[in-house]
Amino acid sequence: MGKLVVSLDGVVIKEVQITKDKTTLGRRPYNDIVIDNVEVSGLHARVLVFPGKFRGEVEDLGSTNGTALNFRRQF
Repeated sequence: MGKLVVSLDGVVIKEVQITKDKTTLGRRPYNDIVIDNVEVSGLHARVLVFPGKFRGEVEDLGSTNGTALNFRRQF
């Protein structure tokens, strides 16, 4: 489907292949992508992929520090 590159302050933390239509990321172990960093909320964001479309969406799930996609903040 695609690849998610997670970075913080310009440093790549993780690169992950997206294989599901809905993928959650956050600090808690129940997320699909776990990011062990204090700036990441327990349930931080969700990546949505739409079958047959070139790109998906990133949705912030009420995180404390916000979420950025391609250096643009998502709310």
